[in-house]
Amino acid sequence: MKRIVAVTFAALGVLAGATVASHAQGEAPLNDHYLESLALNQDGTRLERTDTLKDVRDTTNATVQPDVFNPPRSGGPAEATTCDGANYGKTIWYDFYPDVPGIARIRANGYDAVISVVRFDRRTAMPNFDSRACINDSTSTQEELLTRVKAGRAYTIQLGGVNDASGQLEFLFDFLADTDGDGVLDDVDRCPKRSGRGRPSGCPRTLHADVLLRAQAIQGGIKVLRLTVTAPKRSRVAVSCTEGCKSQAKRAHSKVRFRKLHNAKLPAGSKLVIRVTRKRAIGAYIAYKIRDGNFTKIERCLNPGSRKPRRRCR
Repeated sequence: MKRIVAVTFAALGVLAGATVASHAQGEAPLNDHYLESLALNQDGTRLERTDTLKDVRDTTNATVQPDVFNPPRSGGPAEATTCDGANYGKTIWYDFYPDVPGIARIRANGYDAVISVVRFDRRTAMPNFDSRACINDSTSTQEELLTRVKAGRAYTIQLGGVNDASGQLEFLFDFLADTDGDGVLDDVDRCPKRSGRGRPSGCPRTLHADVLLRAQAIQGGIKVLRLTVTAPKRSRVAVSCTEGCKSQAKRAHSKVRFRKLHNAKLPAGSKLVIRVTRKRAIGAYIAYKIRDGNFTKIERCLNPGSRKPRRRCR
């Protein structure tokens, strides 16, 4: 486990003004050492995704560690200090723990700096510098890095000055959540809790079905003359009755005919149900409530993997 220093961050739009850290002359910043990173959230808690987190540090007396575990112990790797051909130093650190997948947007303003995002082992605290993401935009005094992050993993952010540049450094952090991990961010995802990978709406494919039910009125119910279902290819079409017929299912190619239902007598009060489903898709649910000599049609949807009909599937 990393030893994390507690700090209160200013959330833009919530707290007015920036939090500017001050320390005695000659002192290193509070988060100078890797094992004393400032935490944007605690492991296992919700990472802020509404407001920008902001922190300002004076890095004049920041250092670089030949061993990131020292202090207080030893046995760690040296800090990474090169990115895109630029050498940097006077580093500070921030940790975060995404509770859902998403994109971390990190900005550093004040002087020519490098931003690095590094995964670390939450049990041993060992950083994986080999797979880090880093950026340095020439000699700009404003840097921005966007990187995809996964839920349940631990990340640390390293900020350093190119050629040991230092001074007041503004750190800004935004988390753009993608709760269902489908590549469509929550703020534009119409189905943020249902994966719709590859679909701009962020929603799973919705299956549509057309059902043709021909029936003859009989005393106390109806007699089925024909049942045909037009459904998307490779979908599963299942038919069941609460009374009066046996359940059956077929794989759709286009039109599916259920000849075994011909002449089935369905009594009033029973129900004929058609479910059209496919893996990871929003299914179609069509039900016919049988009355004396007639029926009433009901249409609903089915969430992926569910048999329960709903008015809305998201």
